Amino acid sequence: MTKRYYVRGSNYGGELTIGTVTPEFVIYWQDREQDELLEHLIALESGEEAGSEEGYDPDSPDIETDMEYYSSWYEMDDIHHETASSGTELMAFSLDDDNEIDWDKRIDFEPHCLYSREVYTQEEPGEDIEDNSVPVLVFYSSEKGDFGGWVIELDDDEKFDPDLVTVSTAEHDHGETVERLWYDKKEIECDYDFVDTRGKSYYANVGWFNKRWEDKHLDPETTKEIWDEVWEYYDDELTEKRSRKEEKNIDI
Repeated sequence: MTKRYYVRGSNYGGELTIGTVTPEFVIYWQDREQDELLEHLIALESGEEAGSEEGYDPDSPDIETDMEYYSSWYEMDDIHHETASSGTELMAFSLDDDNEIDWDKRIDFEPHCLYSREVYTQEEPGEDIEDNSVPVLVFYSSEKGDFGGWVIELDDDEKFDPDLVTVSTAEHDHGETVERLWYDKKEIECDYDFVDTRGKSYYANVGWFNKRWEDKHLDPETTKEIWDEVWEYYDDELTEKRSRKEEKNIDI
């Protein structure tokens, strides 16, 4: 027999995309109001002929090199695309056999972060000749609800332990989010069956993304030495945490 827990983030978050656009588009829009940029993007997304949709700016350079077919903002994501809750604090709930969440038994905790990826943009391209700065559009759909989470299965005689939850995070222009999650050093795939969100507002900006400084996901196959260090640090932290709890007679 097994029992299951559903781990998720806060009720606030959204969908974020970072995608390559033309440099002329960035130069034109970087000193203009965000509301004007949003109106122009929404007008483009409508699929109407140029100039016929309210908010369309006829002076704007093309957002893509080939404008025969305009990709919607959520398709312009060659740099980054994620839908996630904001922040790194998590909550856990028990699940019954019908996938119903027991809302009365909520466990709030801050997981151990194994590593973090930075995917920030900048206002100007890098000046170093080795920099590989590309012009980008950042679009963020702010939403409220459930953005998906991780289902952890345990044996009946096991107790859910928040200290065994570890994560990796992404830091970007609109905050920090949890990207990957492990329980007892085993990675858990994100479960999107519980996703249910409501849109609140849109945000957009243009800038430059320096690909030379782009942080990639740590691959256990190619970065074994780094992973060994990451897990060693976690083990040390876990040992210290449990020692402190034992000294205070806290149930672990």
